[in-house]
Amino acid sequence: MALKWRLCLLLFLATTLNYLDRQTMSILAPILQKEMHLDNEALGWLFAVFYYTYTFSQMAVGPLLDRLHLRWAFGAAVLLWSLVSAATGLASGFASLLVFRMLLGISEAANWPAAIRIVARSMDPSERTLGNGIFTSGTSVGALVAPALILGIASAKGWRWAFIVLGAIGGVWFIGWALATRSPKLGPVWQDAPRQPGAPAESLARVLGEILKSPRFLPVLAVAVLVNPYLYFSVNWLPTYFAQQRGLSPGRELAWILTAIYLGLDLGNLLCGGSVLALTRLGRPLLAARRTVFLTATVPLVACAFVPLLPRLGQAVLVLVAVNIGLGVWVAMYLTMVQDVSATHVSTALGLLSGCGSLAGALAMWAVGKVTHQTGSFAIPMVAFSIAGVLSAVAGCAASRELPQSEVVAT
Repeated sequence: MALKWRLCLLLFLATTLNYLDRQTMSILAPILQKEMHLDNEALGWLFAVFYYTYTFSQMAVGPLLDRLHLRWAFGAAVLLWSLVSAATGLASGFASLLVFRMLLGISEAANWPAAIRIVARSMDPSERTLGNGIFTSGTSVGALVAPALILGIASAKGWRWAFIVLGAIGGVWFIGWALATRSPKLGPVWQDAPRQPGAPAESLARVLGEILKSPRFLPVLAVAVLVNPYLYFSVNWLPTYFAQQRGLSPGRELAWILTAIYLGLDLGNLLCGGSVLALTRLGRPLLAARRTVFLTATVPLVACAFVPLLPRLGQAVLVLVAVNIGLGVWVAMYLTMVQDVSATHVSTALGLLSGCGSLAGALAMWAVGKVTHQTGSFAIPMVAFSIAGVLSAVAGCAASRELPQSEVVAT
């Protein structure tokens, strides 16, 4: 296997672990609510505080990763968040859960800025959408595997062991990463080429200024603050939605339903890269191919508004599978858009953009908890996220327009 695709596989596995670790609390939410007497508002705070710390950590970690040796920086980040995940199994109440969620948000923040940087350094531009789709599909595979794995461990050993086992898997990944990335050929991937003697070091202020001046920055920022909250709602609140609105208890039926829904995320991630690649090979310009793909993916996002109106469980599940296919396409497309904002400071650009998206997601998770606690319904959040899907398509068209040569900013 070519080294760049081996790296992509390892990034995929790390991203799977990243989402498994953060999904553990979401999947176990009905159990934790019952055992620790947590209402939806408290649950919303647990989801939100993760994204608050994740947000500000992403903004800080991007510039660091652009300067550190990525091989060890990324490996250490995975090891750290795995330790935090395992320690969550020791939580005794809301306060300790809150602390562990904060620490998990800090430690997981390095995953996307580092992974997107590794893809950008190791792959040609025509391959990056597929590379992004492969490693990003770890989010949906993590979400896909999570219900059966986490509920299975919880049923056999108790909910605390679900956190501990998943944390231990991260330690195994770190050993595999250290062994598989030893090739000297990967040197240029881990660090930028050294500056010429006497060349001035770039200041963070200058790097940020160049990113902010990119004509694609504002529309990609809009995509970030619209798509990220939608994704966070799907992976965090759907287990609670099915428990409270459809009467499902944690068990085999819920596990299968969530598995089917999150399989849609995985399919969307892969369809995004594969579809863009296929369209470009048929002669369609790259940016036009991207627009075709994400506009098509927006259609199912709108259908989320109708889920509360559907009388049958099967109907709701089918619509939510389609919604998650659309989300999977949009997540991979967003990461590709970030790479167009800055060619040389990808981690910094992603940290800034995704940090803003995560902040919007944190506010949204808190708002969902507040609204559902007060109304006893998920109708308002689902309508709101459908509207966000439409707005993301408008922003995406602006982000993917062909730029005159005079507007191209080489950052």
